[in-house]
Amino acid sequence: MRCARSRLCCRFLALGAFATRPSGLFVAPFAAFAPVLETSPLTHADLASPTDPILAALTATDTLAGGAPLLALLDEIKAGVQLFDAGGKLVYANRAIAQALGFATPQAYLQADPCQHWPHLSLTTPKGRLIPISQRPYARALKGRPATARLMRYAHPMLGDRIYGVKAMPLKTTDGAIAYVLIVTQPGHAVDDLPWANPSHYSQLRQITDVVPSMVAYCDAHEIHRYANPAYAQGFGRPLEEIVGQPLREIVSPSIYEQLRACIKVVLAGQATDFDMPLTNASGQIDYKHVNLLPQFQGQAVIGFYALFHDITAHKRAADLLLDNAEHLRYALEGGAVGTWDWNLSTQEMVWSHQQERLFGLHPGSFDGKPETALRYVHPEDRDRVIAAQEAARHSRQAYEIEFRVIHDDGTLHWLNSRGQVFHHAARQTVRMAGVTLDVTDKKIAETKIQRQVQQERLIARLAQEISKTFDLSAILSKVFDDVRQFLGVDRLIVIDFKDDLSGKVTYEARQPTMPSMLGWQLRHTWATDDKFLELYEQGRAIAVNSIYDQRLSPSDIEFLEYFNIQAELLIPLLEEKHQLWGLLVAHHHTPRTWLPEDTRLLDALATQIGIAIQRDKLHQELTCANQQLKRIAYLDGLTQVANRRRFEQYLQHEWRRLMRDQSPMSLIMADIDYFKSYNDVYGHQIGDDCLRRVAGVLRSAIKRPADLVARYGGEEFVVVLPGTDLNGAEMVAEKIRLLVRGQRIPHQGSDLDGIVTLSLGVAMTYPHLLRSPDDLVRRADEALYHAKADGRDRVGVAPSSDAK
Repeated sequence: MRCARSRLCCRFLALGAFATRPSGLFVAPFAAFAPVLETSPLTHADLASPTDPILAALTATDTLAGGAPLLALLDEIKAGVQLFDAGGKLVYANRAIAQALGFATPQAYLQADPCQHWPHLSLTTPKGRLIPISQRPYARALKGRPATARLMRYAHPMLGDRIYGVKAMPLKTTDGAIAYVLIVTQPGHAVDDLPWANPSHYSQLRQITDVVPSMVAYCDAHEIHRYANPAYAQGFGRPLEEIVGQPLREIVSPSIYEQLRACIKVVLAGQATDFDMPLTNASGQIDYKHVNLLPQFQGQAVIGFYALFHDITAHKRAADLLLDNAEHLRYALEGGAVGTWDWNLSTQEMVWSHQQERLFGLHPGSFDGKPETALRYVHPEDRDRVIAAQEAARHSRQAYEIEFRVIHDDGTLHWLNSRGQVFHHAARQTVRMAGVTLDVTDKKIAETKIQRQVQQERLIARLAQEISKTFDLSAILSKVFDDVRQFLGVDRLIVIDFKDDLSGKVTYEARQPTMPSMLGWQLRHTWATDDKFLELYEQGRAIAVNSIYDQRLSPSDIEFLEYFNIQAELLIPLLEEKHQLWGLLVAHHHTPRTWLPEDTRLLDALATQIGIAIQRDKLHQELTCANQQLKRIAYLDGLTQVANRRRFEQYLQHEWRRLMRDQSPMSLIMADIDYFKSYNDVYGHQIGDDCLRRVAGVLRSAIKRPADLVARYGGEEFVVVLPGTDLNGAEMVAEKIRLLVRGQRIPHQGSDLDGIVTLSLGVAMTYPHLLRSPDDLVRRADEALYHAKADGRDRVGVAPSSDAK
C-alpha cells in the first residue's frame, strides 16, 4: 500500500493541473529512474488522515470548496500531468499522459514497469541534439532547480517523433526540502511561464494551478466566485483579488454570461457540459475557448461548479480555414460541374457529392452508396469496360481514368469522364479509390462531328477518285451509291433522270434489302417538281422533307410514297451547264428524320461528282462517235460506202499475219465492171456513179462472213478478201457475185454482152508465209482477172493454186 505522502501528493496535484484541450499529449520521459513503484489508484479514503502540510492544505474544507471531484476534474485536463516523489517514484499520472504513452487508463500506466519503456526513449532538442539525462527537466527539478519552458523532441519507437513543451518544478516542504517533482507537458509549444500567486496558506496548491495555462474558476451554487487562477483573471482583464467573492455575471460581462447561462442551468442540475465560445482578450482580439462546466457535489446536492476555459484559438482558426478551403473547393467543383466520389473498398460503400449525383441524373441525396447502384446507371454497352478499368486500377495500384455513357431518367445520353487515385495501406492492399467525374458530352459530340467530317471528306475524295478512273458509269455509281447510303444511314438512294416534260425514270438505286426497289420505275409529274421547287433546284438548293405528313401532299402522292415505304426524303438537284435541271439525287428514309446540314453537304458533293461523271460520259460518247466517224471517213470509200484501198491494204496485212500463225489459206477476188468507160460515155458520170454504188451493194450482199471484206480498189475495180477460204470456196463466191450482178439487169448500151452490166473476176489463193507477201496474192488475182477479160469478159478467171504452206 502506498504511503500517505504519496497518496496525499496525488490529491494535491488534482487541485491544480488544469490545461488546454490539445490532442496527442505526452509528458517528458525520465530514463534515469528504474525503480518500480507499486501503486494503486487514489481514492477518497486516502485523504482521511492528513500527515503533512500539503495534505492539510488539500483536505481543508475551504480549499476551492475541495473534495474528491477534483480527481475527475483533473482527468478532464488535456495537458499531461505527472507527480514524482523525492525518490524518483511516479506517484500520480492523469489520463492525458497515460493515453499519450499508449495506456488505456492512468491505473494501467501506474501499474506498468517504467523500466520496460524508458530505456527506449530518446529526448532531443527540436534540431536533433541529444539531451543528457542530467539536463532533462525531471533531473533538474530533483536538484531543486525549476526547469523553465523548453521545447523537446521525443522519439517513441511506436508513436514516432513529436515536439513537446515541458515544464518541471520542485514542490518543497516548509523547511525547504524537496517533497515532489511536478511535470506538465503540452505538445507543439512550450508551457507558458504563468505569474505566481502571492504566498498564502495555499502556496503549494497555487504553485500547481498557476502552471496550468487554462482559465480555471470555482463558483458556488449562487454563481459567486470562490476561486480563480491567474489565467482566469488575465483572460477577463481583472485583478485576481477583485474576482473572488464577485458574481459570475459581473466578472465575465453580461454578454458572455448570456452565452453561459443555459449551460450553467445544466451544470447546477448536476450534469457536466461543454461548449465552444468566442472571447475577446485584453488586446481586443477574439480568442476561442472550449468551456467545461463540472458540478461539485456535497452528498446528492450540487454546491457549486468548476469552470475551465481551454484556449482553442489555433485549432478553431485552422478548422475554419480548413472549412473555408473545403467550401471554396466545393463551390469551385460545383461551379465547374465536377463531381467527387470516394469508394471504401473494405466496406463497399461509396460517397458521392451532390454534383456527382446530378451527373448521373439523380437528385442530390438520393444515391444509396452502393457500387452496384452506380453501375446500373452506366450504359449497358459500357459496363464491362468500366468494371475492367476499375479492376485493373485496383490490382496495378495506378491512376484510374475511363470515359463511359450514362442514361438519365429522361432518356438523355451523357458522356462522363471519371478519374481518380488508388490508395493502399502498408501491406500494399488497395483499400480505397477516390476521384472526380466530369461531363464530357459536348466534347464527345464535337469529336464525333469532327471524326464524321473527316470520314465524309475521305469518302468524297475516294468517290471522286473512283469516278475519275472509269468510264463505266453504271458500275461505279452502283458501288458509290451503296457506300454513301451506308454512311448516311438512309434506306434508299436513287437518281431520277428527267425528260423534257419533267417525267422521269429511276436510273440508279442503292437500297436496304427490306425496301422495295424503284429501279426502272417511270415517274409522272410529282409534287417534287412543282414550279415552286423548280426555282429552288435551278439555284442549286436542296429540299429536305423531315416528314411527308407535314407537306400537305395530295392523297395520291401520300399513297405513292407510302407504297415505297417513304416517310422522309432529301432531294438534291442534278444540274447541267447553265443550271439546266436534268435529274434529282434523292435519299429516302422509312421513318421521319431530321436531315442535318452535313447530310446535305455530302449529297451535294455526290451530286457534283455525278454531274462531272455524266458530263464526262457524254463527252466520251461524243468523242467515240466522232472517232468512229473519222474512222469511217478514213477507211470507207465515199462513193460506194465500202472499204477504200487504204483499208483494204491495212486489213490484208493484218489478216496475212493472223493466217500465217494459224496456217490457214487466204483467197482474194478482184472484180472489174466490163466496158465501164463506154458506160460513162453513154450515160454520163453521174449515172456511172450510181452504177458503181449498185455493184458495190451486190458485192456486200454476197459476202456473209464477218471476216470477209469488200473494198473499192480503184475506178471500176473492186476486191474481196476471203480469210480462211480455199480456192474452190473463193471460186464459188466469185461466180455468185458474177451472177448477182447480171441478175440486176442494169442497162449498158455500150456493152457487147447482152446490153447489161457484167463483171469479170479473177480468183487467187495462197497460204500466208514469211517468204511470201500479200502483194504476191494481189498480183496473181490481177493476172487471173486479166485472163478472164482476155477470154471474153463476164466470167471468172482462176489463178493456179499455191498449195505450199
